[in-house]
Amino acid sequence: MAFSNEEAYDMLAVYFQCYENVAIAAREYSVKYPLRKHHSRKVFKRLANRLKFTGNVHPTRPITQKRRTRNQQNIVNILSYINYDPKRSTRGVARELSVPKTIIHEVLKEHKLHPYHIVLHQLLNDKDFDDRLNFCHWLENMICDETDFLSRVLWSDEATFKSNGQLNLHNSHYWSEKNPRWMREVDHQYRWTLNVWCGIVEGKIIGPYFFEQPLNGERYMEFLSDFLPTLLDNVTLRTRQTMWLQHDGCPVHYHRHVRRFLDEKFPFRWIGRGSIFPWPPRSPDLTCLDFYFWGRIKDLVYKESPTTKNNMKVRIKNAILSLSKHEIERCVNSTLPRIRRCIERDGKHFEHL
Repeated sequence: MAFSNEEAYDMLAVYFQCYENVAIAAREYSVKYPLRKHHSRKVFKRLANRLKFTGNVHPTRPITQKRRTRNQQNIVNILSYINYDPKRSTRGVARELSVPKTIIHEVLKEHKLHPYHIVLHQLLNDKDFDDRLNFCHWLENMICDETDFLSRVLWSDEATFKSNGQLNLHNSHYWSEKNPRWMREVDHQYRWTLNVWCGIVEGKIIGPYFFEQPLNGERYMEFLSDFLPTLLDNVTLRTRQTMWLQHDGCPVHYHRHVRRFLDEKFPFRWIGRGSIFPWPPRSPDLTCLDFYFWGRIKDLVYKESPTTKNNMKVRIKNAILSLSKHEIERCVNSTLPRIRRCIERDGKHFEHL
């Protein structure tokens, strides 16, 4: 948008008088100059950025001509924009500088700047660090004593599925010459329409089992006593006799009947809240179902939009059948290097490193 020198000067003066707040600047400018054309907040921001990065309030060339050129000034401006705001999208830079996105991508690639994706992780507090550290030390000692310990644990977890609510990280980038280890803390629980239980033991996937009603302590207890033994039919007798059971600390897992049942069926061989081997809260990065399995299944299930609940069940079953035993074993065995990295970090986050 073209401005006269006087208009550009007045707009910038108002912008800086308003402490670079574009919303207040746009409103103040319309009050101060009621007979002039009133501009949006984006116009003020674009004008200030052009002055900051090019030293000029007017495009040096016509826009149609500038968009087709690649020169040293454009390269400097592109790198300046990215250095000032590494989270800026290439689309936004292209719009501000009137340079095609293809040129921007070429410049960033030539200067070895890579679009690193953001990493989301569970919010932790100070007590969680000690709990995670204690658990990792215990698990590492168990593996040292019994090399096949990980394969003899029934890792279990529930996941929920629905037709929307998937977070697409494809457009979340941080342009940098080196990986900045960009991450963001999130503290939320997703609610879905289909609740599914799965387990992994001895390199086999146990389940899926679908909870048709909202999960509570009684229904989870019923599942453990009446349905889990049937799901374990293909597991060797020796494994079932020496198997450990792991689940996290959600409220239904802490139900008093559930804990009493596990104490009887898995004496001193279950991991979870209320056990003598407690599961550390908010630690999805330490269980193979959370850090790999469910993400892999959801990638397969959500390749196409789900239609009905039955359709979703079929997709989940087919996705599970498509995973090889080798893939599952690698998933479980990757727990050991993860707990060692967690120990190195004193119980803090490690996945972004």
